Amino acid sequence: MRHTEATRHTESDLRALLGARAHDSAGREPAASLGAIVRRGHRLRRGRRVRRALTAGGALAAAVTLAFTLPISRPEAPPVSTAASGPADTARMGRAPEPPATFPVVLSTERFELPLIHAERFSTVGVPRTVTFTPASHYTGYKVVCADPRAWVVTVAATKSGEPSGTTGRCGKEGGGGHHDGLSAPSGWLKRPQSVEVWVFPADAPIRKVMEPIVGCDRTGCDEKGQAWALANPEVRDRLAAEVGEQPGAWAVGVYDAPREK
Repeated sequence: MRHTEATRHTESDLRALLGARAHDSAGREPAASLGAIVRRGHRLRRGRRVRRALTAGGALAAAVTLAFTLPISRPEAPPVSTAASGPADTARMGRAPEPPATFPVVLSTERFELPLIHAERFSTVGVPRTVTFTPASHYTGYKVVCADPRAWVVTVAATKSGEPSGTTGRCGKEGGGGHHDGLSAPSGWLKRPQSVEVWVFPADAPIRKVMEPIVGCDRTGCDEKGQAWALANPEVRDRLAAEVGEQPGAWAVGVYDAPREK
């Protein structure tokens, strides 16, 4: 699956990185670099002839957005308001923004737009949602938009490799998502309904509190980038959901597709 401005790593890569960071925080040998971990994982997967197909294509906008079988940097998110809680509360209680009518797809040799074929709107955050749709091509795209642009968003979808693909980060003013192509879409993509799992957490979700005992913090601390990395970990997401509970927060998902002739 393709994601805008996303550094590409599998969920296995991120789990290895988070484990290494936790090992380092325990005071033992220094954690290996992400590059070293990824190269080691690539050597192992090469032996199994697993093919990855993930490059830049639409993704979650934020000060940092990570993609596992995807992530990393995104445009700067809007600053947190210093007012008591009015703006954040208003955003949480507001109406979900409408997904745009089209989704732009940029490939190496062509550009085109996919029309909106399905949309779902939600009024709460803190719990996972599964959005199911019937694809019309191998280029199916999706986009998440939020009333609060600083809300945290995680998306998880299937890929041809068998490992889940997704993004983590702030929602951003324009929202974000991704799209498949002929190399990343799972086998049988057009033969049955498909789905994408979306988690949206409030902007002030206590990610650091939850992640420290699970994955620890690297030498720079549990900053925005580290928190985005941690959200790729299913255990962190589950514990964070238990911590924040379901609460008001408006957001929506749009799915985009159209038959294409080759």
